[in-house]
Amino acid sequence: MQIALAEQTETVLLVDVDRRRVWVNGKQVLGVHDRWKDAAPIYITFAVARMLAVNGDTFDDLVRRGRLTPGQVDDALARLGKRVHRTSIGWESREVGGLVDFCIACYPGPGGIRSRWRSDLPLPEQADRLIGAGCLISGRGISSRSGYPAITVGKTTPYRLVAFAANEIDMKGLGFEPADEDLSGTELILPADPTIFTTATAAGYRDRTDDIITANTLLRADTRTDDDTIALEEVRNRLWFLADTGYDLRWNLPS
Repeated sequence: MQIALAEQTETVLLVDVDRRRVWVNGKQVLGVHDRWKDAAPIYITFAVARMLAVNGDTFDDLVRRGRLTPGQVDDALARLGKRVHRTSIGWESREVGGLVDFCIACYPGPGGIRSRWRSDLPLPEQADRLIGAGCLISGRGISSRSGYPAITVGKTTPYRLVAFAANEIDMKGLGFEPADEDLSGTELILPADPTIFTTATAAGYRDRTDDIITANTLLRADTRTDDDTIALEEVRNRLWFLADTGYDLRWNLPS
């Protein structure tokens, strides 16, 4: 927020002593420009929390599945504090399902760059083209995808398709045109959070974000409909069910 203020107000001088960076007259004049690194520890913390929200995991598997360093995982677990604890079979949420709502509601959002696009193609076909270009679909737009049982609300077409891309996409080459901010269509996000893609892979998804990012996308919908709200509750309930049954299976509980 301080950086945003310094970039929008020419009368503000911002000096970041720790990272040796300076903003003057609305521009950064000294230091590196990799802004996402400021939020990287928070993004990594939530990535670890997402991987632990439903299933416990060992330290080494968190490193491997999240494509993180041991130091990053150690820092993330320390930041999660009493929300997690170490057991004889690995790290777990201290309360069964306790990380589900925390990850959905408290995740600060993907950040990055957002753009709006439109196309005359049906939303499922738009999704196929974006997935083919390397994007991950999120929000209620995944309800039309096969193999996903969480969102049954789909009779009413979502007003917007949300897609995450790791790199710039040639949207015009895919048949899209820039859209006015007020028009429905496709929202393309180049997130500042790089862990969105690794946790999707860890969840076994190649065409959509992990369930918690999907739920957060539904929560943050700028014009949320009743269908979006119902879909959010469906995803949340499914995550709670999986967390509960997964815990019983890991610990061989008869319930």
